[in-house]
Amino acid sequence: MRNTLLLIGAFCFGLVAAGLVGCGGSLPPAAERLPGKWQGQMIVYEETVAGRLTPEQISELSQKQMGLEFAADGSMITSADVNGQSSASSGRWEVVTQQGDLITIKSTEQGGKSKDVNIEFDGADTFYIPLKTEVAELGAMKFTRMR
Repeated sequence: MRNTLLLIGAFCFGLVAAGLVGCGGSLPPAAERLPGKWQGQMIVYEETVAGRLTPEQISELSQKQMGLEFAADGSMITSADVNGQSSASSGRWEVVTQQGDLITIKSTEQGGKSKDVNIEFDGADTFYIPLKTEVAELGAMKFTRMR
């Protein structure tokens, strides 16, 4: 009987210890991971756009980069280099929906134009924004946290 109680006690202790170890790996909700400075690189789905875009267009798309900075107060800055010209604009963001690593935000440009943006997180420091047109899914921008 004593051995059975010791075995049950050891088993319970093991369950509690395993639970504590498991708790350390969970990530905060996607909306809490979004604030920060991000650098994006275009990923082109070449097999999807083959025949619709020329190799030159695919190459040009693959070189596109973008910067995003989301502040916890809902402000944001978008920056890009297009044909050697740098540009930046400010705006606002707010959460529309959130489910696990998927989040939809409403992005409002300085001029008032708004659009919903779907974001999929991959861990704490990477997210993707899919890029689609009426014709095809072009690819996605992969963003990596800079700070």
